[in-house]
Amino acid sequence: MSSPILIVGAGPVGLCLACELARYGVPFRLIEKRPEASKTSKALGIHARSLEMLEDMGLVDRFIERGLKVHRMNFYAGGKQLTHVNLSEVDSKHNFTLDLPQNLTEALFIERLAEMGHKVERYVELMGLSQDEDGVAVELRKKGGVVEKSTYPYVVGCDGSHSIVRKILGMHFDGNAYPEHFALADVHIDSALAPDEMHMFFHGDGFLILFPMRDKRFRVIATVSTTDEPELDEAYFQQLMDKRTKQQSHISDGIWFSNFRIHHRIVQEYRDGRVFLAGDAAHIHSPAGGQGMNTGMQDAYNLAWKLALKSENLGDLLESYSPERQPIGRGVVELTDRMTKVATMQNPVGAAIRNRLLPVMASLGIVQHKMVDSIEEIDVNYRDTKCVGEYLGAAAASTRSPFAQGPQPGDRAPDAIVTQSESGKPTRLYDLYHGPHYTLLLFISSDANEDELSHMKLTLEQSQRRLGKWLKCACVSGRKLPRGLDSTDYVYLDARLTAHKNYGVTQVQALYLIRPDGYIAFRSLPLDGNSLIAYLNRLKIGTV
Repeated sequence: MSSPILIVGAGPVGLCLACELARYGVPFRLIEKRPEASKTSKALGIHARSLEMLEDMGLVDRFIERGLKVHRMNFYAGGKQLTHVNLSEVDSKHNFTLDLPQNLTEALFIERLAEMGHKVERYVELMGLSQDEDGVAVELRKKGGVVEKSTYPYVVGCDGSHSIVRKILGMHFDGNAYPEHFALADVHIDSALAPDEMHMFFHGDGFLILFPMRDKRFRVIATVSTTDEPELDEAYFQQLMDKRTKQQSHISDGIWFSNFRIHHRIVQEYRDGRVFLAGDAAHIHSPAGGQGMNTGMQDAYNLAWKLALKSENLGDLLESYSPERQPIGRGVVELTDRMTKVATMQNPVGAAIRNRLLPVMASLGIVQHKMVDSIEEIDVNYRDTKCVGEYLGAAAASTRSPFAQGPQPGDRAPDAIVTQSESGKPTRLYDLYHGPHYTLLLFISSDANEDELSHMKLTLEQSQRRLGKWLKCACVSGRKLPRGLDSTDYVYLDARLTAHKNYGVTQVQALYLIRPDGYIAFRSLPLDGNSLIAYLNRLKIGTV
């Protein structure tokens, strides 16, 4: 694929996709009809799974430096705290939500693109699109009304909720608008409320949420009456704060005020031939949970490596994009819909029940942990898709086997710290996974015999020939290396057996193939190289 991929829309999703394609060395063209990048904060929260994605991209430190770590979500009614959710419980190194205004998110992506020699083409608007089996013909209107006609192998619509790409394709955007109206403000608030935590207040007139930013600034979102047309200013939001929070506070220095309605909509397919949709072009939903931008960026993260694999003629997994991401988008739409209905409940009896049940449910560890994993999108998985697989021997097939309880194909690969056998340096598995490649993770017992070692080495050789530069290998033993296995740069010790435990491996050999996006593509217990090759053959991945 020597011709560039056309990305329509340079918001966070389009920019994320562009950065990923640049990292993979895939040519692209990024167009945007807006004359300049966003100047308002818009989407704020970046969740744990997205932070892991940004770490893989080499960007997470820049984002954290500019943002605010949020570790708690607090819920109130009648001016009293009902309960809280501890985001630190999430199973990730990044055990927090990072609040960062969207304009800064875009600026950091643009900065990274410039470092890699790319930029956004502004004043360029998509006017028409048609496709056949050879490519996608587009008509673009550039600054000054100049019309350009070009053809691209693929087009990705990252052009938001009013997507022209989606409209040209005639895709139905199924869903509805919520009846409530909302008001928004970015203001400075002096109060006793923790300035680095989220605060949600339930009230008979509607809810009010405070999303923290740096320097005691907050995003305020509140449901408002559909009959009133108030002037949105500091005084109006001060009244809302006083009435709904019952907290002593002072609002000042407002820099953005807006009112809006929200929708919950999703397309049934994220792909039409050679054209793909990502982000708000494919799904929009309530801002409850702050998952919109995150889900969109992860759409881009999922699609990028598949476009790269296709560009190098090493496999065509593009058919898996919609089956993997559409159910995730639908799940987010459904989750945020439930959260919004609970938050906006006006019936006094229903609200009283909500206020009683919320503390009870949040006090249950398993409920809170599940809630946190959903909010932080750690629980996203692709188990029920055709692009994952496994081979289970008799022992592993038993329900008593730890492997059967370990991460399944399609799950996010767990992290752990192992020790490099030559240098003795502690190393995170995630550090091994980072980069545009698959990772072959082999677990070999410390008392492995000669035949087992020979089979492991043969599996390594076959896999390396098959995937070439697209494969990185890591062999993990226990507290010591088995006799006959030399210390090399791909051999690691797991003295505390943390990696073994996290992957459900005990005394037998096992194999995991980790995808470039950090999800498990294939697993095998016992370690069976033939089953791995059969899996790659089924998906036609690599060179035969």
